[in-house]
Amino acid sequence: MDPDDYRKRTRFVIQLGRALHSCGASSHRIEKHLGNVSRMVGLQGHFLFTPTGFTCAFWQEDEVDQQIHIERVEPGEMNLGRLWMIDTLIESIHTGKTSLEEGMDQLPHLAAAAPLYSRWMQGLSWIITGGAFAALLSNHLYDVWISLALCAMTFLLHYLIQRRERMAALLKILAPFLSGVVAQIIASRGIEVNVPFVILSSILVFIPGLSLTVAMSEISARHLVSGSSRLVDAIMNLLLLLFGAIMGVSLASLLWPSTAPIIASGLLPNYKNIPAVLLLAFSLNIAFDIPMRKCIWGIIACAIAFFTAKFCGAIFGLIVGMFFGALAVGLYSNLFARIARAPSSVLSTQGIILLVPGSTTYMLLNEWVSGTQVIAGSQSSSQALMMFVSLVAGLLFANALLPPGKSL
Repeated sequence: MDPDDYRKRTRFVIQLGRALHSCGASSHRIEKHLGNVSRMVGLQGHFLFTPTGFTCAFWQEDEVDQQIHIERVEPGEMNLGRLWMIDTLIESIHTGKTSLEEGMDQLPHLAAAAPLYSRWMQGLSWIITGGAFAALLSNHLYDVWISLALCAMTFLLHYLIQRRERMAALLKILAPFLSGVVAQIIASRGIEVNVPFVILSSILVFIPGLSLTVAMSEISARHLVSGSSRLVDAIMNLLLLLFGAIMGVSLASLLWPSTAPIIASGLLPNYKNIPAVLLLAFSLNIAFDIPMRKCIWGIIACAIAFFTAKFCGAIFGLIVGMFFGALAVGLYSNLFARIARAPSSVLSTQGIILLVPGSTTYMLLNEWVSGTQVIAGSQSSSQALMMFVSLVAGLLFANALLPPGKSL
């Protein structure tokens, strides 16, 4: 191979790896995908990805004589819409519709593409996510309304300080702190509200439930370095959120002590779960930057995951129900990937995020520290761990029963 051509192809694969990492794709999927793409463009290579860096090694004839690229990167934010567009480009190159040279020109533009939705549409998705989550787990109307208000406040805080580097590092402490202060003030006025629960709903977008599940999945796939580092990062984020919430409630309790509720909350209707799941699924599509014309597939994935888990959970128990929920959405996403030639992780991620017990982990940490349950009858630590395992097992069984045919 001509040296200039070889250099262009290796640069393309490296740029692809950087772009996929910025989209929040899991390390083992990126490594497998880059291996497939390398063979597609006539290269040989090994790849090692972690949340904060990656290494690419290429060779031509002698595997020991390698060209190595090492890069330090920041952990990527989940952007499934951009991931889908990048995969579409690679599929177009593979089928010959787009030349490799055209793909090399288009990839940097896709990787740096602006979000599809405006800042205020993203804010609306934050608010809907928190409110729909509150409606799923609480029967009290005030919990939902207060969660919506606190979500709006959290997004406004995020919007104001995200570009201030030193302040942005404190966001995961400041957001629960302010939510805790406001929720405690509301409770001190005699309004019936579950303070820890509305705090959780308001910071739901920061809860690393999906990161915990991805970490467990990477560890089960024997990608130990990436999985372990992602697990530690997720736990640290949970602790920061919990610290901020406890500090806010403790400070507000000194200034505005709680009183017995004198303004009772109304109850939500029994059919609340259906609109709540649909609204939550829709808001996730906006949060993940998925084009509106493709949102329906993600909404179906969320509905399959939630209602399968709920139905099977009523028969076999919560943990087995979550296994069947993950299995069902895994089969659905893999079937979609085969038919549409799209990445299966786009749909499976949306479905799994409704099942991930990240909020349960937060509740357990809150219970260990404060001694009070966020929701009566919440799960124990062993059950929370088994919930993560059941999700990973469900996805593993889905991939074994119906392989997706795509590496992403």
